[in-house]
Order: sequence, then C-alpha cells, then structure tokens
Amino acid sequence: MNKRILLYISFFLLSGMLFSCENYKDCNSPVQTSLGIGFYQIVRGVQQDSTLPALTLYGIGRADSLLADSIASSRVYIPLNLHADTSAFFIQPDSSSAGGDTITVKYKRSLQFVSSGCGFTTFYHIDTAFTTYHYIDSLAIPTNKIVTTNAINLQIYY
Repeated sequence: MNKRILLYISFFLLSGMLFSCENYKDCNSPVQTSLGIGFYQIVRGVQQDSTLPALTLYGIGRADSLLADSIASSRVYIPLNLHADTSAFFIQPDSSSAGGDTITVKYKRSLQFVSSGCGFTTFYHIDTAFTTYHYIDSLAIPTNKIVTTNAINLQIYY
C-alpha cells in the first residue's frame, strides 16, 4: 500500500513539473531599448515638431556608425552603447549642409530581467547630454529613463 501511494505522489509531482514549464521559445515582450530623439522648433513661442529634410546620423567610435542616411524625419530611435556609460553621435540636419553637430549622452546602465522567454535587456538612465551648437539651438531631456517604450528622451531644437 505504501508503494502505491508513493507511486501516485511521484506521478502527480512529475506531472505538475512537466505541465508547469513555460515555453522558453516565445517572447511577446519588447526588449529593444533605444534613445528617442525628437526634432523641434519654436515658432512664435510655441513648440512645434520639425521634420529635418535629409537627416544624416553617425555613431562616433562605432563599427556600425551610419544610423540614418539622408532621411526626412521628425524623430529617430538610436541604440546606445551596451558596454560604456557614454555614447556620442554626429548629426547633420541636411545632407547639403557643410557640417553638423556632435551630441554626447552620459548615462547609467542597468540589466533588467524581462521574462524567461525573452531574457534580459538593458535599461538606461540619462545623467546628462550636451552638444555643439553649429546648427542646434538647444537641447532638452524630457524623459531621462530609457526603457522598452518608444519615448522621446532628447528634444533637439533647431
């Protein structure tokens, strides 16, 4: 009788473990984290979205440095360096212009567990950002946390 009870208990425990396992192949959560940059201008004291006609954007010190090539855009989402606390970019608002500006973003990184199917992602907290002022008028940080949403983290005014 004891062997039979032990067999039933073992069967139920094993069944519970097999059916409670999560599907590790599926990931339905966003895991990409990107710096959102929006372009704006002030017209008669009112902030308006501004579309740059032929935006070119390079990552400084990166192997995959070309991030945008002559695109018309009012916002871009770009990856930050996973292995450093600073990323720098060269931004040219119009490909016909002779130069551009350099933007440097300093941040803190934190590894976040998303799920067993998705694994981990890196969240960022922007400490500061600064730029040269050849074409850029000013820079603001409306949201300093970079998580998996597509928020605008930097506002650039031309």
